[in-house]
Amino acid sequence: MKVGKFPEGMDPIEAKKKVGVFLKSIQQDSKPEKCILCGQNKTSFCNSHSVPRMCLKNIAVNGKVLQANGLIGADVIDVEKGINNSGTFHFICNECDNKVFQDYENPDTWTEVAPTDKVLAQIALKDVLLMLSKRNMETLLWQRAAEKGNIGGMDYMKMVQELDIRDFTDEMELYKGITTDTKEQFKVIFYEKLTYVVPIATQTTFVLDEDLEGNLINDIYDTSKDVRIQSLHVSILPLEDSTVVILFYHRRDKNYRRFHHQFNCLSYDKKLEYINYWIFKYTENYFFSPTIKNILDEDEKLQLLSQENNGVGNLGYVLGPEDLFYECVKSDEVTNLLTRQFSL
Repeated sequence: MKVGKFPEGMDPIEAKKKVGVFLKSIQQDSKPEKCILCGQNKTSFCNSHSVPRMCLKNIAVNGKVLQANGLIGADVIDVEKGINNSGTFHFICNECDNKVFQDYENPDTWTEVAPTDKVLAQIALKDVLLMLSKRNMETLLWQRAAEKGNIGGMDYMKMVQELDIRDFTDEMELYKGITTDTKEQFKVIFYEKLTYVVPIATQTTFVLDEDLEGNLINDIYDTSKDVRIQSLHVSILPLEDSTVVILFYHRRDKNYRRFHHQFNCLSYDKKLEYINYWIFKYTENYFFSPTIKNILDEDEKLQLLSQENNGVGNLGYVLGPEDLFYECVKSDEVTNLLTRQFSL
């Protein structure tokens, strides 16, 4: 049985209900007592969108978008959801959500010129807040699972989660301090305002382990406490009649310097191809227009890529001999949804 699929004989509707109740309890119990940005005690938290609602609206059909799990293959979660419940997390208060991110969530901010450091800091801050929220939920989820049975590798998992939370908290404090007066904090690898609307929206942080020539950027298996994993930020933001595509990193993450130069040497088409590829290979916080469902259903390579985990298929689980001989999908083997051909 593939990971994420219903066991034979299980009622899909009943299974989804049970999963939904369980995840809702995890989300509720993992909420902090204070807003992580302003430090004020709160009894309720904002329904924050990890991708701006205005962008999801521009690719939605009847108010709904397709979720990443449609490609990943997790049957226990609905593939289609309303934009109000897509990519949301509950980790900061309403006041902070409305005040801190007002610049980058304003469509007038996005012109043909790359945004200011202040705007980039807002994007990066939202990215790490999402990751902190996810790590908090994952920590509690693993604890609940361990209570129900003997699960191996719990000590290692706990250590990795603690290191991630440490690094994301450090990044959060860094980005919070970047204001209008702050200059040259970020390095923009790619910025383009496309003249068409693409059928995918995403905003997230991810880690490259190797550059375009195979040189090491991050040793993702090194759990030494003195090692800080360095991240990239990517956003695909569909506007009413255009799309913003941006890839950037903070200047202190010097491991990306050589990669930055390599990327600049690529053709324009190849740059879009790689960005499209990395979204599916390294991230999961992306959403689709229902108008391209047939493309997603038919592109087997894109499905395989979305299910890769550290070079292993099937979400990283070896369930049979075929998983031991899995060959990673290449960037030119999948549909590039950032090209005009698939514009809405």
